Amino acid sequence: MSVPPWLHPLSEAFGLGTPKSLAPLQSGLIQQTWHLETQRGRFICQQLHPAFAKEVTEDAQVISQFLRNYGFPIPQYFTTADGELHLEWEGKPLRVMDCLPGITHAKAPQKTYLYQAGLLSGKLHQLLSNFEHQFKFQLPYFHDIKYIFQSLQTIADDPNVEAEINFFRETILDLFLPENLPKQVIHGDLKLSNFLFDDQSICTGIVDLDTFMVHNLYIEMGDALRSWCTVGNHFDLEILAAALKGYADSEALQHLEPELLAQGVQLIVLELGIRYLKDYFEDCYFQWDRTAFSSRKAHNLARCHRQIAVFQSIQSQKLAFLQCIDRAFLI
Repeated sequence: MSVPPWLHPLSEAFGLGTPKSLAPLQSGLIQQTWHLETQRGRFICQQLHPAFAKEVTEDAQVISQFLRNYGFPIPQYFTTADGELHLEWEGKPLRVMDCLPGITHAKAPQKTYLYQAGLLSGKLHQLLSNFEHQFKFQLPYFHDIKYIFQSLQTIADDPNVEAEINFFRETILDLFLPENLPKQVIHGDLKLSNFLFDDQSICTGIVDLDTFMVHNLYIEMGDALRSWCTVGNHFDLEILAAALKGYADSEALQHLEPELLAQGVQLIVLELGIRYLKDYFEDCYFQWDRTAFSSRKAHNLARCHRQIAVFQSIQSQKLAFLQCIDRAFLI
């Protein structure tokens, strides 16, 4: 085991015991994350990305405690002997949370996994509908789609991505949601890899607590369905039906409108494409796969192209897409 210099100080500060193994987890796009096993148990360790202030952990801990009081499966953060949620190491905050049972999947092995993800998401939203919190930290302009779109106007001319910029400018304006939609605390990033599953496809938890925020459920579920239903460059309607059945069975779907949900899915696909394009220029936010791409810029441009392809996939089956959503509301 390659031992980073912070490992033993971290284990001592949080009372984790003697480390036995440490392995990086590659599923996250932002935070550097490791699975740590000691003689006292299994833990998740993270180093905060510079875009996040330490207060993000304080917010997440409050929400986690609220949800756990209702038996909802979600991690909680550990504190040091001094009551701190972080250990500062060379100016970088490190934190520890419990390791929930289950494994993650980038893509669902079967549609039953999507049913379960929809069901647990609905239960989460039902609980959070009665929860209020004054956030100490929020990612600036996260899911602020109008701001993200306007950032395209400030991008310098680059013939390498001129076609991509023009595509977003021509497609996104008609998909903006009404300003006056009801809002509540949401998770903010319900991609499938943020769900844990057992070997029977049952959801055993939701992870990644850094994006909790106040927003509308069309943005939340638009992002979730974008993630769950994307297979390669294709938007899969059978997966969409399974996921919406789970969400409907939680009784959360009844609070939404089908037309706005369809709009939200398409909008989020484009929003994510723009965010990848933005980081193509800024080259500082998303983690990137060094084994497959020569640079973060190259990976982000490939991600951007994929979102454009997914949007076009939805358009190519638009009537069936809308009918699938409408049927879910009749369950």
